[in-house]
Parts: sequence; C-alpha cells; structure tokens
Amino acid sequence: MQATPLAKGDILNAIRIGGLPSTHDTGRSLVKGTADTANTVSSVKKIKTNCRACIQNCGVIAHVKNGRVIKLEGNPEDPMSKGRMCAKGLSGIQALYHPNRNKYPMMRVGKRGENKWKRISWDEALDIIADKLMDAREHYGAETVFCSTGGGGNPEIWSIARFCNIFGTPNWFEPGCAQCYLPRVLSYTMMYGGDDPSIADSNALELYYPEDTPIKTLVLWGTAPSYSCPATGGGAVADLRSNGVKTVVIDPRFTPDAAKSDIWLPIRPGSDVALLLCWVRYILEHQLYDHDFVMKWTNLPYLVDVSTKMQVRAKVSDNPDIPDTFMVWDTKTNTMQPMEYPWNDELSPALDGSFLVDGAAYKTGFQLLWERVEPFTLEKAAELCLLDASKIEEAINLFAKNTPSGIALGVATDQTPNSVQAAMAAATIDLLMGNVEKPGALLQRFRKSGVFDMPFYPVPIAADRLPQEQLKKRLGGNEYKGLGIWYAGHPSSVLEAILTGKPYKPRVWIERSGNKLGAVANSQRWEEAIKELDFIVHMYMYPTSFSAYADILLPTEEWLETDMMIEICNKLFARQAATHLWETVDETVIWSMIAKRCGDKGHEACAKAFDAEYMGKDLPYWDKVDEIFDHFLSRLGLTWDQLKEITPYVFMPTEEWKSYYVYQQENPRTGKPEGFHTPSKKCEIYLESMITLARTGRPFSPCDLPPASKDYDPLPYYLEPHESPLDGGTLSSEYPLVMTGGRIPFYHHNTLRNIPWLREIYPVPELWIHPQDAAVYGLSEGDWAWVESKRGKIRALASVTEGIKPGTVYMERFWNPETLNTETHGWKEMNVNMLTKEDAPFNDVVGTYTLRAFLVKVSRADAPPEGVFTKPEDFKQWLPQSSDPTEGVRVK
Repeated sequence: MQATPLAKGDILNAIRIGGLPSTHDTGRSLVKGTADTANTVSSVKKIKTNCRACIQNCGVIAHVKNGRVIKLEGNPEDPMSKGRMCAKGLSGIQALYHPNRNKYPMMRVGKRGENKWKRISWDEALDIIADKLMDAREHYGAETVFCSTGGGGNPEIWSIARFCNIFGTPNWFEPGCAQCYLPRVLSYTMMYGGDDPSIADSNALELYYPEDTPIKTLVLWGTAPSYSCPATGGGAVADLRSNGVKTVVIDPRFTPDAAKSDIWLPIRPGSDVALLLCWVRYILEHQLYDHDFVMKWTNLPYLVDVSTKMQVRAKVSDNPDIPDTFMVWDTKTNTMQPMEYPWNDELSPALDGSFLVDGAAYKTGFQLLWERVEPFTLEKAAELCLLDASKIEEAINLFAKNTPSGIALGVATDQTPNSVQAAMAAATIDLLMGNVEKPGALLQRFRKSGVFDMPFYPVPIAADRLPQEQLKKRLGGNEYKGLGIWYAGHPSSVLEAILTGKPYKPRVWIERSGNKLGAVANSQRWEEAIKELDFIVHMYMYPTSFSAYADILLPTEEWLETDMMIEICNKLFARQAATHLWETVDETVIWSMIAKRCGDKGHEACAKAFDAEYMGKDLPYWDKVDEIFDHFLSRLGLTWDQLKEITPYVFMPTEEWKSYYVYQQENPRTGKPEGFHTPSKKCEIYLESMITLARTGRPFSPCDLPPASKDYDPLPYYLEPHESPLDGGTLSSEYPLVMTGGRIPFYHHNTLRNIPWLREIYPVPELWIHPQDAAVYGLSEGDWAWVESKRGKIRALASVTEGIKPGTVYMERFWNPETLNTETHGWKEMNVNMLTKEDAPFNDVVGTYTLRAFLVKVSRADAPPEGVFTKPEDFKQWLPQSSDPTEGVRVK
C-alpha cells in the first residue's frame, strides 16, 4: 500500500516491508487484558494448540521461547492427523510473523483503491463503524447492511450470522457456501439426517481407524485428500490402501490419489450427475442393492401420487417422534394399504410398479427412481462423460460387489449448477447399498461431545432474533431456500441488488475473509458493485486485494494467537493462543464489539444483547471468548482453563463414541426404533421434502416464505453445463477447452499467497494442459499462456502433462500480494475467478453458479504479468520478522 504522510507518524503504510512499528502502543482507548501471553523466561514452553491454516484443525505442539513461537510439530494425540503436519500448517510461524501483518485498526484517507491509510484506535474504528451502520439502518433499513465471510484463515462462521440476526439484516453470504459444501450438507441432512461423507470437511470418520474398519472399497468422487488435507484425510486414505482397501477415483486430474487408485475415471468436468445416475441405473438393473434395507429402511416402497408428486398418506401424525403413516401397494391383496412405522409383516409391499386406483395414477418411489435413471446406460454415460463404458462398469462392480464401501464426495461437484443433484445422486447410491450406520460405512451418526449447539463452533446463532418480515427480505432467500440450512443469502442476488437497486440497494459491507475478489465468480463485476457502496469494512490478518477498496481495516489474529474449542472424533481439544502480537483481536470478539457499539448508539436489539433475560439460551454478548467456552463446557463439568490444562479431553470412550446402527436403537418415548432424522424416519431417496422446501422454506425457515418460482425436484436430474463442448455451436468453437479447478497442497482457498516458502514451491498458478492440446495451441512446458473466457482474460504458466484429461485444462485460483500497490491490486493478473460465471443458470435449490466446467481458449503469452514474483530471491522480503509479544487488548 502506498502511504503519503499528512503529518509525521500520522499516515502509516499497512504493508510496507517491516510492517507497522512493533512497539506496543495501547492508545487512549485500550487497556491491558487478561489474556495469557507467552513466557518471559528463556526456557522453551510447549503449548498444545490446533492449526487453522485450513479447516482441518490438526493437533499442533507450538514451541515458545520468550513469548515467541520458534517451532511447530504435530500432536500425535490427534486421532485424525496422528501427529502429521502439512506445508500449510508448518507455515504458521511465517504467517504469524509476516512483516505485512495487519497490526492496528486503519482508516482510509485517500480515494478508494489508493491504499492510503491512517492508524486509528479501536474505539475510533468502532465508533465510525457503528455510526455508519446505524445511519444506514435508520435511513434505508437494516437489510441494506450486509456481511460476508469465507473459509480461509480463522473463520468463526456463526458470529457473522449472529450479528446479522441481532442487527436485523437477513443478508450475509459466503462465496463458498452453495459452491462449497452446503449442497452436500443439505442433501445428506434431508435424505438421512446424518453427517455427509466429505473427507476434507472432517467427516467420513470411519476412515481414521484403518485397523478396525471393515471398509473394502472407497470411491473418491471429485475429491483429492492427498491435496486438500494431506495430514488427515490424505494420510487416512494412504493407511487404508496399505491395508488392502480398493479405491476408485473420479477426477479429470491425475492426482496422487488417482495414481494410487485401482480405477481412475478421468471424467469430463460438469458431467458428474450423468455418471452418478448411470451408477444408480446399473445397481438397480443388476439388483446389486441391499433389498432388505431398501424395503424396510427407505421410502422407495411408498406410493406417490403422480399428479401431485407427493407421497400418499393414510394418517398424518402430530407427534414429532411418530412419522406419518404412508401407503404401499400390497401384492397379497392388490390394494393400497397403510404401512405403520416401522414395518408390518402382514403386508407384502411392491417395491416397483405403477397402479391405477379410481382413475388416479400412483407409482412407488422406486419406480419413479428407475424411470429417472433409465436413460443413463453405460453407453450414454460414456458418451456424456467422455469415458470408456467398460471402465465405468468395472468401477461400479468394484464398489458394489466389494462391500462395505462408500463414496466420499468432494467439492468438485458443488461448483456447477447441478450441485444439489450430484449430492442427492451420490447419497442415493450409498443408501441403496445400505452403506449407512454400519461398520465400514462413511454415513454415520457418531456421538458428539454436546458442547456445540451449532455445528463446528460454540457461538449461538440467535436465529429467532431476526424478525420474520426481515427474513423474507433475504436476497435470494425466497428463490434458493436450501440456503436456509445455513441462514445464508445468495451472493449473485446481493451483487445484482447493489448494481440495480432492486428490490432494494445494499449500502454497507462488513467483510471477514481473505480476498473476496479472488473468491467470487466474475470478480470484475464485484469491482463495479464496490463503487456503488457507501462504506466497507475489512477484517483480516493481512491486507489483500479487497483491503484496497475498504474504508476501515480491522486486524484479526492468526491461528497461533487464537482460542477455540475443537472436537476431533471422541476428543475435545483446546486451540489455545501461543502468543499475541500488536492490537489484533479474535474475530469472534470483534463481532461482539461492533454489536455492543451499535447498542451504545441506540439500536434497541443490540442494546438488549447485554440482557441475559432477552437473549435467554443465546447468551448476552462477551468481551472474551473464554466466557462462551465456559458456558458450553459446563455441560461436561469443565472450564476453559481446565480444558487448556488437560487437552485433549476424551469425552467418550472410542467404542461408545462409534455408535453404529443408531436407527435401530429403541426410542424410549415410543418403544419403536429411533429411525433416521427425516420426516418419515426412513432414508428418503424419493425426497418429497424438496417440494415442501420450495413452497414454504420449511424445515429450515421459522415461518412460511413465498414459494420459489418452481418446485424443487424430489429426485436428482442431469443438467448439461451451460457452456458445453458438446453443443457444437459458436461458443464451443471459439472457446474449445473445458476449465476445471481444484486444490493443491500448498494453499487453502485464497490464503497463504504471501508465505515465502510456499510461494517458492509454487510461485505462480500453473495451467495444466494435455500434450495433444498444447501442440494444437502452440504451448510448451514453461511457456506463459493467456487463458480467456467470455468474461475475462488472465495469464498462467503452462504445465504440459498427461495428468489432465484431453480437452480439459486445470488452473488453481490465485492472487498476487506483491502487486497490491499497482492498478491491479494483485487480483487481475492470474485470478481464475475473472473467468468464472456469476449469473444464471443457478442451481434451483441453493443458487450455485459456475466455478468449473466452463469454456476457455488458450494462447501463448510473451511474458509473465509485470511485477509478479517468480524467483526464490523475490520472496526474501516476506520472511518472518521477529516481534515481541504484546498483551491482549480490549476496548473500554
């Protein structure tokens, strides 16, 4: 950032080499806190903590000398990482002591984009922010304030939602969300009510006990744990292979997981649902499914009214422990009969078939599923997915005949408008096979510690504090009601509202993540939107491209400075601060500080946040995260200080924590089997709840919302990518290559591009291109290449490799901190999200846009972008600078 002094010491350069002064100045509004700072003696202290360089939370032992972190090593007590650490985690010291850290609150003094900043106090920053928020609320409505977060860094996602709920705005979003993980969470939650099988999101917990699990076949569908989570999932898969577990990999890239697999299917990006439906068809046609489980523990035998698409009920229950009574076709009497939960041995239900009763047509859910998948033969899937039909068949048989087995579904399928349907189809396969809640299955409801009311984090979301009339104003929330499972809004709907003012114009943006301009699709349109906003706040650990457009910068803590409760398998860990630097603050506390200041400014709901009676179980706001932790740990008879002392705490023996066959356990209130967490208490492969969701927003909305423009389909369907190489039209002729994405092991989302050792390993984004395509477009290994879509044009370094499917190119997202001071602000040179597609078509359920499987063209470039670092010596200026620890701070 450029700094033009107005007065001596008044304007400070936020990212100049050496950063801001390391001498701690509490300022007029700061008082010493009680945070446990690092040692003041020369002996080395080992502090158990947990990494947050990605979302894995791997156990770490930090070596601290004189308050400075000098070494990191893995904690072997972590049952998932088992003491392993990856390059991202080992970069923690470089991130912590990076010379360009955000150290103090800063206020813009030049024009937006000039990177001219003035250091201010926390009190001043909070006053400015609260005044802007309250002004927008008073003059335009609370809904014109919106917030956002992201997966990089130390996200504590529910603090954002909590703040919005109490302030009164329904609008917050995460650019991943519908493009990253939510489609899987939604589908598996609705279809069986348990954890999804995402390895990268710390599920599929059965895999971390390779000596005990009977799993025989693991399918890695659109996931590469050796890249995304090497220390946890990557290590687990390697352990399983060494024990003889077979693996199938579906990925256009020849990843290390593909290289070690028994079968690799290099699928055409965006065609996953076609292949998934083919798998379902083959399993049904060859009767490879678990017939007894499908009959008794799925809803496929239940009859569906063809005209309404709703299941036929004999009786509707008003008891949440007792499901409705559904109708089946009894083959003994050839009549429709009610099937009492869970089963009636006196009936002989038809699994498939169509029936006509009094002029009305009925079909079983199984029949409707078969009709949906019937067109997707091996040959059709091979044609659509550009695969060999015999290899598809080989993979299905390996999976279906070598059980227990499971499909670990990855983020690749989340990043096209067919996202929810991919997750529904993958879940359908495992549920048909009975791969649920038995030893060896990935779909489990293992027991929890009970300290979290919301997944992952302890912050209570206070969802009922948002007035219903405000909820109905959520941008995109009425059309894409599946987002309601995370209480989130729709990024593209927010963008359009800013640019068009319809249905209203958002005006104030509080952003908590790394580089939004590297994360949102078609980033250049967001640059246009930023110009329309009245006020922007960015809170993060270091400046990014987005910071250049902000009005206030707030310094957040690196993971080695933070505290958080972490649940890993049957253990509770304490991620505890190993040190503290400058005036950084935990973001969980920052949201509390902003809300408190809004309360001071007269916002009644925020003011009431201090009132325990008003907040009830949701707690008043807090000055320190310890206050939250103590509240929730009291359920286990622990305090935060005690957990730090004994971490990790085994909250349940392994054999008790691994709770298999939960659905068969007796419900003491009814005397019947517990069943699954679905309306029917069966696995709902025919997902009627999708229709209800589209029409009302329930079960995720506390009130009925206006209906979506169309019903959501209760069965998965295939949607060809909007930009398809198979269309034979002008677009595919001009842009003949399919772009895909995916992680590499050195970075997580948009973080860590400023870490010198990681950039030395992978300095610039590579364009993986097959030799056949490279020859056509005149590219050789190491050439610089232009990559262009309908929306933008960037550069990348060509990597000519047979490890990518012909006709497909791959590129990892990237931005360049070294060019922050230029007109590009580091996000325009090699940012693949300048090429991605932010507009319709969207996924009908959650609004997913297109981050993969769009069309590009490539050509040779003469040189790299100006100012981009490519040589190891370029990164020396980013090497860590030793800094003395400081006391924690809090605002008066």
